[in-house]
Amino acid sequence: MKETLTYWEGGSFYINPSVRCTNRCLFCVKNFAEGVYGFDLRLETDPEPQRLADAVQKTWNDGFEEAAAVGFGEPLLNLEGTLRAVREIKRHADVPVRINSNGHALLIYPGRDVPGELLDAGVERIQVSLNAQDEETYEILCRPQLKGAVYDSVLEFSERCAQILKLDISALELPGVDLDRIERFARRIGARFRVRGFHGAYSVKERIARVLLDRSSM
Repeated sequence: MKETLTYWEGGSFYINPSVRCTNRCLFCVKNFAEGVYGFDLRLETDPEPQRLADAVQKTWNDGFEEAAAVGFGEPLLNLEGTLRAVREIKRHADVPVRINSNGHALLIYPGRDVPGELLDAGVERIQVSLNAQDEETYEILCRPQLKGAVYDSVLEFSERCAQILKLDISALELPGVDLDRIERFARRIGARFRVRGFHGAYSVKERIARVLLDRSSM
């Protein structure tokens, strides 16, 4: 299988740094698609940093106006590869670079200043997918695989990012998800709030909504 490490849509350029994730979200695009924009984003393993940099070198062109690390896994699980790819992008052009993350970095790298490393590499903005207003909803929707207070760690990571990076807090619009409460948290820490639409099958959305609503009626 030929692996897609970079892909694009219009003026937006993307890197696909990881096959792994520390969540098993009910709504994950991997549950109902093999890729986006006509690109197959499935990977067998995480690419080495130099492979990612080489892919940027081969596919970058001057028509791109922005770049982001967002693929079929959690980009920060391949932190070295993501940092290397961002530096390679910045070597080609001074375009804004964004990271899309589930926000688990404090648990994955307890001894590292990940927000600071992203900033040093050239990242301007990070989008953290919070998706829930409380720990219980987060556990149901995102099914984190890490041990510990994962939801609280995502909140703390978001607060740290907001101090030095532009931050977006995002959530899917689903019955049982309190978007107003999530937006209040985002505003409190100085982040922009973004509501994402669900692009999977209606039956999948209906099943997720039923799980959340059944929980709330107990």
